[in-house]
Amino acid sequence: VKTYTCTVCGETKTESIPKLPPVPECPSKIFSDVPDKDHWAHEGIDYAVANGLMKGTGGDKFSPKGTLTRAELVTILYRVAGEPEVEFKGVFTDVADDAWYSDAIEWAAANEIVNGIGDNKFAPANIITREQIATILYRYAKSPAVEGDLKAFPDAESVNGFAVDAMIWATKEGIIKGIASGDVTNLAPQASATREQIASIIMRYLEAE
Repeated sequence: VKTYTCTVCGETKTESIPKLPPVPECPSKIFSDVPDKDHWAHEGIDYAVANGLMKGTGGDKFSPKGTLTRAELVTILYRVAGEPEVEFKGVFTDVADDAWYSDAIEWAAANEIVNGIGDNKFAPANIITREQIATILYRYAKSPAVEGDLKAFPDAESVNGFAVDAMIWATKEGIIKGIASGDVTNLAPQASATREQIASIIMRYLEAE
């Protein structure tokens, strides 16, 4: 259950975020390129594969070091939501009604999870950034009220305005973590995230208390 405060009426509400079933023994073994069980990413990949949230990239490959597009991330959340039926309204001019991601993006737009990039475009094939991931998850969680700041991260000022609250929320909840380089940990908000990182992020989000 997620508790959030509506930014419109100020009322505190609760909503159930789907809890997915326990993960069976190593479902990602069907892929030849998934890291060993003692690797930090293995559990997240198992979770994403077992629950049908992420699929392979062709053949027997998961491509853990590969990147994810904006359309692919929205599709993952659409699967989490149970892939509800949607009416195609053509919200974005660059999303065709027969694309594999059409329903997911229409659903996300209808539920105010995504707003696009401007000029009525969504840019489905663009590689998604860390701050965009945080923002989409934050909106999916109904944009709960946040307190605090990002001053602990040296590159906090590089976070775009639309993503500040989302990044505060995501880092405080432990959903998105900084990237360490020596003694410094940065947010790297405009950097991309690998498929293995996103699998772990989704697992942490859905499994959070």
